[in-house]
Amino acid sequence: MRHIDDPDVLKVMTSRFRMKLFSLLFRIGPVTVSELARRMDADPGQVSYHLRQMQRHDLIEDVPELARDSRERWVRAAMGGLAVVDLKTPEARAVVRAWSSQWVIDQFERLRDFERTHMTLPEDWQDASFGSSRHLRLTSDELAQLADQLNAVLKPWRELTQSRVESGEAPPDTRPIFVFYHAFPEDP
Repeated sequence: MRHIDDPDVLKVMTSRFRMKLFSLLFRIGPVTVSELARRMDADPGQVSYHLRQMQRHDLIEDVPELARDSRERWVRAAMGGLAVVDLKTPEARAVVRAWSSQWVIDQFERLRDFERTHMTLPEDWQDASFGSSRHLRLTSDELAQLADQLNAVLKPWRELTQSRVESGEAPPDTRPIFVFYHAFPEDP
């Protein structure tokens, strides 16, 4: 997990196109720029431009050892996720709001896409997929404890994923899994 404390890094990710590109990189792992362009239905030059912007802030990295020749460029996401910390100036807060808006839009678009297509998945994947919501009454300290506990539950699964990505060894039926949750206070 990379902790972002520089608003310029988040500014790069306020672009809807870059947010989708970044999400795609996490899902498919190391990939060629031409394959990214095909999946994004975009021009390879446009994809390369946005990748360069992300690479300037160490969000993505080249994987030259996978290239078959000097024209082929392979890239991958450079870390296991982003966490925003210590951005308290008014300008930084505005950047965080813009990035957060894109992040939430991306999450719900991905959920909507899953809901539209989940019946096309093999039955075991349909059965294993889940969603849930709960209504709780907590103090702010208890909500912070809940966040810590949820992150602790996910930590070994993130580590397993990272080791599989880094080693290139995963069971053949492994799929990218998108997990997201939000917990926040609501007015009565």
